[in-house]
Amino acid sequence: MIVGGEPELALLLHIFPEGVEELDGAFAVYADEPPVGFDVVAVEDVRVGRVWVGPPWDEPPEDAVAVVIDPGRAFGTGAHATTRLCLELLQELEPTSLLDVGCGSGVLSVAAAKLGFAPVNAVDVDEVALETTRANAAVNAVSVEVGAELRPAALAVMNIALDVVEAMLPRLPVERAVTSGYLERDEPSVEGWQPIERRVRDGWAADLLELRP
Repeated sequence: MIVGGEPELALLLHIFPEGVEELDGAFAVYADEPPVGFDVVAVEDVRVGRVWVGPPWDEPPEDAVAVVIDPGRAFGTGAHATTRLCLELLQELEPTSLLDVGCGSGVLSVAAAKLGFAPVNAVDVDEVALETTRANAAVNAVSVEVGAELRPAALAVMNIALDVVEAMLPRLPVERAVTSGYLERDEPSVEGWQPIERRVRDGWAADLLELRP
């Protein structure tokens, strides 16, 4: 999710309208031509269990659940460790209704829909993120309801900052949640919610939480 008030992001989006993404404390920019004065890194595809996430110009493996994400103006190509951790946990859960809070590019919404979760509701405060999620859902030919309403679901997924996770959990009409977007040293602490499972990768963490009866 891109926050328009962040000056670095706002400046980079002005220079590189094709897209900007925050990765491991730095900003990656996407451009039709290699930008002068910037390190050039190729956008790579990602394989997490059964799920492959990659740009439209790459060919997915035949045995994979393919999620095509065009690097754009919203966070989330699948490369970040927190996205991978969320994808790992989603694949271990029984598909059910899902609420993606802070959907960004829609990578988790699209992946969930391809894994059999339904209905999938994607929400974000950033209109660019909502537009990007709609576009990526269409490209992948999956049904994702996109908007601002927090609709009831059996499961939520939130790949956002820890303070936002803790602020949002009491407001969500769900019974379980996959949360990430924070470092391994951090753990969500919200009254009424208990940890069920934790995954870590490259210093980042993701948790499966459950609302106590």
